[in-house]
Amino acid sequence: MTDHSHQDRLSGTLLDRRYRIQRRLATGGTASVYVGVDERLDRSVALKIFHGHYADDPKFVERAQREAKGAARLHHPNVVAVLDQGHTEDGVVYLVLEYVDGPTLRQVIARESPMTARRTLELLVPVLRGLAQAHRYGMVHRDMKPENVLLTTGWDVKVADFGLMRAVDEHTATSTILGTVAYAAPELVGHEPVDQRCDVYAVGIMTYEMLTGSRPYTGTALQVANSHVSRDVPAPSRTSHGIPGSLDEFVLRCTARDPQARPADATALLDLALAIQRSLPSVIDPVSLDQPTDLISPSDETRALPPSNPAYRPVPAAGILPRDDLDATRTVAITAAGSTAHRTPDQPRITLNPQPEPLHLAIGAVVFVLSLALAGFLGWWLASGPGTTAATVPDVAGSSVATAERTLDGAGISNVGVHTTTNAQVPAGSVIATDPGASSQVRGLEQVVLLVSEGPAQVDVPLVEGMSLNEARDAITRAGFSVGAVQPRFSEEPAGTVVEQQPASGSSAEEGSVVDLTVALAGPTEPAPNVVGQNVDSARESLEQRGFTVEVNRPVGSTLDRVVHQREDGDTVILTVI
Repeated sequence: MTDHSHQDRLSGTLLDRRYRIQRRLATGGTASVYVGVDERLDRSVALKIFHGHYADDPKFVERAQREAKGAARLHHPNVVAVLDQGHTEDGVVYLVLEYVDGPTLRQVIARESPMTARRTLELLVPVLRGLAQAHRYGMVHRDMKPENVLLTTGWDVKVADFGLMRAVDEHTATSTILGTVAYAAPELVGHEPVDQRCDVYAVGIMTYEMLTGSRPYTGTALQVANSHVSRDVPAPSRTSHGIPGSLDEFVLRCTARDPQARPADATALLDLALAIQRSLPSVIDPVSLDQPTDLISPSDETRALPPSNPAYRPVPAAGILPRDDLDATRTVAITAAGSTAHRTPDQPRITLNPQPEPLHLAIGAVVFVLSLALAGFLGWWLASGPGTTAATVPDVAGSSVATAERTLDGAGISNVGVHTTTNAQVPAGSVIATDPGASSQVRGLEQVVLLVSEGPAQVDVPLVEGMSLNEARDAITRAGFSVGAVQPRFSEEPAGTVVEQQPASGSSAEEGSVVDLTVALAGPTEPAPNVVGQNVDSARESLEQRGFTVEVNRPVGSTLDRVVHQREDGDTVILTVI
């Protein structure tokens, strides 16, 4: 979105008698975003107000309301929360969102890129946690880009703009690519069916940009779109030095042109990112002990140190490396040219205070002895130690996670991961299968992943009232449900039209569950027959077959079940029985 923080006609007004609009933050093709105050709860909020031509479309409004309800179910610390939605009498369609008071990832990239592998993953992992939660609900973002990743002043990372992407997509002309073309997957460019893997592709492009400081394709929108379809994204290490091969592979897998070749969703991608993060060395730029030394003052260090939030450990400006073993003078190591990943051999290092020569020798001896010990340990591990011990994966399908972990531990497998997914057949909390599968052989600390059921997916119930029965059946089946009981009801609506559904449209239900329908029958076309003197049951049947609704008035003490009087009230016949 383009920044428009100046005042406009809505600033200062009260929206829906509750939200005081303060100032505009940004505007884009579908909506403008404002900072506001919820006067009922006295808290700051973000107000996303859609442009007028969307509000004038009843279908968009209805779909937008359903999508907002779906997005409101995404309770996750790495997703911007949807707090409320509304449609005012004067035609304003709006969303109320959690207010995030920090920069966007776009601003962080502009300030910090090219980023180190560690810094890239520090920002990327929380993005994937939030996106994985949405993917588990069956949602697809479709517009993942740095502008839609927000950071709080405490450096929490949150994904924004879930909820209305499908609604906007339906309102968008078919010749328009929804979202930003720089991050658009080939199937999105080609107007093919999309799923969570189009978000995976966009994350790959974002990762490339964080590592290199640029996007893989430049040019006009059409040229960039054609590049996504016809060219493979290059490895980021071809542009920037010091990028580990694992992150090259991460980007290339995310941006495969064939969706089937990408990780299935953000959950799979998160597992991959965490594995890469764990593989990074704990010390990226060891301090040299034999180069000239310069010092920086304590005031410089204080200014450069990162925020206290441990989740956020940025690579400091000017190459300052935070250390836990600062001496009494509080000096830190710094390189003359910033990141040491790009330092040429002739660029001097700036290190800690010069050490006396005997201490140099002592440290060198300790390092040498530790290296020999580590080499011996690795040799023992790989040759005859636990690293070679094989274990057989037991069958734990159907067990709880706790029981499965105990069973695996008893089989000699201690490295256990958990991956959750929706499943209509396996109860929530039960293990579906393992990876590797049961009876497979694993060695040493090789990980076994438990695939755990979250139960059936929750799916939005479609609106079928007003449709014919056949149309309703098709819509219900396409949405992932089945048709349950179909009850007739005499109605003024055209015969065969659905007049009621259960569950109601806009609600959520388990995928595969049934939707019951009530279908209109034509009302009576002839006068009610005289049923006085008949048994009440046969009288009721005779009247209902002709389209009448029957009410029975049975005085206290009546036992003969004979009709002694009838009275008509429109299409209803009231029978008095003794």
